[in-house]
Amino acid sequence: MTKTRILITFAFTLLLALPLTAQAFSVKADNSVYIAEDETIEGNLYAAGSNITVDGTVNGDVICGGQTVNINGAVKGDVICGGQTVNINGTVNGSVRVAGNSIIINGTVGQGVQAFGASISLGKKASVGWDMLIAGAIGEIRGKIGGDLHGGVANIVIAGEINKDVRLKLDKNIKKEKRGFSFDADSKKTNPFIITKEAIINGSVNYAAGREGLIEEGAIISGEINYKAMESKTLDKKWWLFGWAGMSLYSIFASLVIGLVLISLWRKQILEITDKMLKKIGPSIGWGAIAMFLTPIISIILCFTIIGIPLAIILMAIWLIAMIVGKILVGILVGRSILSKLWPKKKDSLIWAMIIGIIIVKIVFSIPFVGWILALIAIWWGLGGIWLQFKKS
Repeated sequence: MTKTRILITFAFTLLLALPLTAQAFSVKADNSVYIAEDETIEGNLYAAGSNITVDGTVNGDVICGGQTVNINGAVKGDVICGGQTVNINGTVNGSVRVAGNSIIINGTVGQGVQAFGASISLGKKASVGWDMLIAGAIGEIRGKIGGDLHGGVANIVIAGEINKDVRLKLDKNIKKEKRGFSFDADSKKTNPFIITKEAIINGSVNYAAGREGLIEEGAIISGEINYKAMESKTLDKKWWLFGWAGMSLYSIFASLVIGLVLISLWRKQILEITDKMLKKIGPSIGWGAIAMFLTPIISIILCFTIIGIPLAIILMAIWLIAMIVGKILVGILVGRSILSKLWPKKKDSLIWAMIIGIIIVKIVFSIPFVGWILALIAIWWGLGGIWLQFKKS
C-alpha cells in the first residue's frame, strides 16, 4: 500500500471513527437501515444506506445519507442528513440540517431548520422552535415557525404561523408579462409568492421578486410589507451568459486534465471504484454524505489543540481533493454506462468515457434549481465509492 493510500485510509478512518467527545456512538451501513420503535441508540447515530428509517429513540445526533431518509422517532440532538427524499415526522430536540430533492417536515423541531432542496414542505401540524432557512425551487409553509422564515426560492406559499419576520428572495425573471402572456395579479396559478388567508405573521414581510406577490384578504401581518422589484436587464443576461459559458468550459477542461492524470496513474483502481459505485449506489451515496458532513466538524475539533492543526489542514485538503475526484468518477461512470450501450467496442476506454461523461454531467448539473442538488448527490456518490474502495483495501 502506497503512502498516499495509507494517508487517505487513515483520514477516512479518523473521519468515521473519531467520536466528537467521549460519548458512545453507533455506525450502521446497509442497503436498509432500520431503528425499531422499541430500540434506543445511546449517543450519535451515523447511518448510510438506500433506505434509512428511525422509528426509535436516538440520544444524540443523527448524521446520515441515503436515497430515502425517514425520521419518525425521537432524536435528542440534531439531524444532519442528505438524500433524494428526507421526511421528518418525529420529534427532534435540536436542529435539522438537510439537503435533498424532496424535503417534508411534519414533526416537531425544537431549534432551527436549514433545508436545501427542490421541494421543501413544512406540514400543517409541524413546528419549528427557532428560525427556518430554505433554499430551493418550491416552498410550502403551513406549520408554525417560532422565529424568522428566510432564504431564497422560486415559488412559495405561506399558510402557517410565523412568529417573527419573513425575508425571502424569489425568482427575478418572473414578471407581469413573460413570453407574450399576461399574468393575472390575483391568480394563484401564476404568482410566485402567495400568503394565504390562513397565514399569521407576527412580524414584517420583506421580499424581492420580479413581480408583487399575492396576499389574500384575511391574512394577519403585524408588521410592514416591503416589496423590492428585481429587474432583469438584457445586457446583464448577455454578460451573465458569456461568463457562465466561460466558467463552464474552464470547469470541463480542468476536469478533463485531472481525469487524464487519474486514469494514467490509477486506471485499474478507477475501474474497480466505478464498478462498485454502480453495484452499491445507496451505500456509496450514504457514506459519501457522512464523509462530507463530518470532515469539517472533525477538522474544527482538531484545531482546538495546537498539535491537531496540521492534521486538520491535511484532512481538509484530502476532503476537498476527494470531492473534486468524486464528481469526475461519476462522470467516468456515466460515460462507461453510455459507451457500453451505444459503443460497445469502446466500453473499456476510460478516456472516451471520461470525455463523454464529464460533458454530460456538466450539462445536467447546470439545470436550474435541481442541478446543484444532483451535483451534491454526485459528490456523495463519488466520495462513498472512494471510501468503500479503501475500506476494502
